Amino acid sequence: MRVKSYRKEFALPPNPKARHLRCYAHLDENIGKLLPYLNTVLGGHQYDKETPSLTLKFKGKLITLYSQMIAINILKDEAEADSILEWLRREINETWKRRREIEPSYEVSAKPRILDILRLLPKTNCQQCGQATCMVFATQVSEGVSCPDDCPPMDEPSRRKLQKYLDAYQPACWS
Repeated sequence: MRVKSYRKEFALPPNPKARHLRCYAHLDENIGKLLPYLNTVLGGHQYDKETPSLTLKFKGKLITLYSQMIAINILKDEAEADSILEWLRREINETWKRRREIEPSYEVSAKPRILDILRLLPKTNCQQCGQATCMVFATQVSEGVSCPDDCPPMDEPSRRKLQKYLDAYQPACWS
């Protein structure tokens, strides 16, 4: 059940003022039985056993994995879609290889706590991350929209400590 290829299609959202894309990747393999394992590995935001589907909130995007399709919302362009799809293809294939070592999860995992994240930030409200305050940045980190590397003034020991904390809840940020 390795994903070797997929066929992409792009759509504009129904709002004519929106300036982002949606991508639908139609998979060459059925990954439905792998979704509970991916839920464990990727720390899903929502898991639906009936459909089956797994939704991830990651880097400000909603990514939903279905048995034979991946849907990604809020994309800048096709290159961003390609980057995310290749990351997911690698994660799916690696999870397939390691599935005997992974306990499948049919539940939604807890999110990192905002205040725990805030405690590890420099709390300078410097706005170098692009956010008004460290509290807003901590919220984005909790939601998977931002990563520790997005905070320029954070020292390396704090960055490692925060990443270790986050690793218990979500996968490392993709490049």
